[in-house]
Amino acid sequence: MAINADGLIQASRGTLFTAPAKTALPTKVSSFLLNSGTVAAAGSGSVANWENIGHTSNNNKISFSKDGGDTTTKDTWLVAGAKSSTEAPTITVSGASVQGDSATITKVTGGWAGDQGGIVVPLQPVVQHLALFVLAYDDSDKLSFGLYLPETDFTFDNVSLADEDFAEFSFNAVVKSTSVLKAGANGEVGAYQIFAPETFVSK
Repeated sequence: MAINADGLIQASRGTLFTAPAKTALPTKVSSFLLNSGTVAAAGSGSVANWENIGHTSNNNKISFSKDGGDTTTKDTWLVAGAKSSTEAPTITVSGASVQGDSATITKVTGGWAGDQGGIVVPLQPVVQHLALFVLAYDDSDKLSFGLYLPETDFTFDNVSLADEDFAEFSFNAVVKSTSVLKAGANGEVGAYQIFAPETFVSK
């Protein structure tokens, strides 16, 4: 494996695109740009668009967390560690919108129109089945980096009104296994796809 300094990425800027679950990528992944409002999905006659969620928190950037995934080892009377198994972890994408317009708040909360133009948000989170594309950008070296998650369960978390920063509307998205992605050599099912900087170079 070659040593490649072009693979060093600082996610100085970034954004999140959403679409209905299982939405295909655009014809070229390089179509995802920081300031693109919408990006058309690939496919003959496709009417699905990827929508840029807009401004997200710089202090609480989009992040990935993993819970579980522990490996259990079983012994036999004859030998220790005869067999091991690893449970599937729960991977959650978390972030916060700081774009407090009605359309964005409705999108993030899964709420609905109330009286006098307000947005009703229920106590029980609304689960939205969404595809996500996380786009990170290195300002210094002009490099893009992306993650495609075809199926997630997206829910609103909370509102933060800290006076020293923008109001935040936080959210979580639980990543699901999906048949949308190419299967592994032995039929393994994927959950997300990573795009290194070289895949964003238009060909």
